[in-house]
Amino acid sequence: MAASISTASSAVAAARCASGARRPSRSNPGPVASTSAIARRRRIIKSEYPDADAAAAARASSRRRRPPPRVIRVLPRATVGPAVTTREENGSVDEDEDEDEDTAWNMDNAVCMDAEDLERLTRVSSDSFAYSYGQSARKLPKRIVLVRHGESYGNVDESEYTRTPDSQIRLTTNGHAQATETGKQLRKLFDEDFVVDDDDGVSAADSAKSLHPYRVFFYISPYRRSKETALGIARAFDDDAISGVREEPQLREQDFGNFQDASRKKLEKRERQYFGRFFYRFPDGESGADVFDRITIFEDHMVRDIDAGRFDENTNMVLCTHGLTLRLFLMRWFHWTVAEYERIANPANSTPIILERIDDPTVNKGTFHTKELYRLSAESMKGLRGISDVMARCVLYTGPHTTPFAW
Repeated sequence: MAASISTASSAVAAARCASGARRPSRSNPGPVASTSAIARRRRIIKSEYPDADAAAAARASSRRRRPPPRVIRVLPRATVGPAVTTREENGSVDEDEDEDEDTAWNMDNAVCMDAEDLERLTRVSSDSFAYSYGQSARKLPKRIVLVRHGESYGNVDESEYTRTPDSQIRLTTNGHAQATETGKQLRKLFDEDFVVDDDDGVSAADSAKSLHPYRVFFYISPYRRSKETALGIARAFDDDAISGVREEPQLREQDFGNFQDASRKKLEKRERQYFGRFFYRFPDGESGADVFDRITIFEDHMVRDIDAGRFDENTNMVLCTHGLTLRLFLMRWFHWTVAEYERIANPANSTPIILERIDDPTVNKGTFHTKELYRLSAESMKGLRGISDVMARCVLYTGPHTTPFAW
């Protein structure tokens, strides 16, 4: 069909050339053809090329007016009433469009709610200024334990990074021993939650098994030294006490580049001290801000799982990760500022940093975000040089109906 149109155009051009007429241009527009001459040419083309009309109709159909882009608008909370007609700034709307039809189209596609429905949707109590974070399904794990991996060969010899991929660096013999000792410490701590205060001679471990068995859930970095640390800790627990193990690449170490040049890396770390530890990005690697972003995603997923009730209340979550990643986890969880983060030094290898659940019966937990219901243990604060009491808890809301915790 398109070939027919092209052939027809060529025939018209040939006829014009045969008659001696010059090609029209801006300087020579050519003679103005009479109406009868134009009609005669159309009849000739139509008789010789009968498909030309169908081709023209198809081409005209493709130029038909397209509907305006869909615009979905949510009214603000304070706005109640019918939707207001809205249009995209760059959207093309024909001038001859039926205005009533356009208004009806926007009304059907706008998302409007009454104030009562919006309030119910966002779980805002009408007699309180605080959001209701509590969900009927939410179960808060007993603890969140952060563990920096045990001593690795990269910790004792930085040249290891020049010949071994960072993700494949192993624990030293001392690092394996540290992980084993950390497992024993955590086992003792978890067993003490279920000690029976009587004289029947039942041990803490037997009490934990017979009464309310706790669970241990592991999140681990995919790096070898982190996996080896998790394995050393897990050996301290019975198999039925471990409810799950999940590898999370977002818990990996900060990316410093690929195989590292020792002298160049030393200069870069010196430069980082002047530029700022949080914002400095290593060439071919990450900045602290980059790690913060992926830790934010991880925490959002973890809190969502907690709020959905996917962990038992007797669960102890153990995160085997790295020093900088651990500090950025705490920064995100407790909403530290950049300056507060840069005050904190890495904890020692395989030292557990524990976030304890706040078990206070006088506190209406439904008023608080999940992160507000945990605090750093006193022992853990000793392992984080530079931390203050204010940094050991998270306060997202301080409204008139909020009862502060007795820290």
